Amino acid sequence: MRESGFKATAMMMSVSSTMALRGTRVPIRVASWLLALVVIVAGGVTLWYRQAYNVWPGQGASARVHWCGRDYENSGGPTMTLRAISAQAPFPVQPVGQYPPLGLSRQQLFAAITPPAQRDAVNPPLPCTMAVYLRTGPDAYKPYSLEGGP
Repeated sequence: MRESGFKATAMMMSVSSTMALRGTRVPIRVASWLLALVVIVAGGVTLWYRQAYNVWPGQGASARVHWCGRDYENSGGPTMTLRAISAQAPFPVQPVGQYPPLGLSRQQLFAAITPPAQRDAVNPPLPCTMAVYLRTGPDAYKPYSLEGGP
């Protein structure tokens, strides 16, 4: 009779430990789903960034620059000085931001921006500018021209 008492106690312990493990599995499953969701979202954002800015997050600028909803391409020409850029620009050349936005070595981006009133006066509207310039050194700017025309 004593043996059956031990078996009953052993069974109760086994059932209790199983029930206890089931309670700890739920948070692990939730954490696993959350981790998978974070990985999927991060992957999606990374792919979007690559498509939009033509570089992976952390990379420097490439032969193409994305700014103001348009792509600009460098044809491999020589760098220019700010004085040379200003002499040929139809509007004042001004800094417009850093490029690429999530790059580890971001560089200042310059453009001669067409005033909004002139851009919107025609249909379809004109681009923000026909060229952008990436500062690559002291008074050295890499020119990028608009892809695909106005």
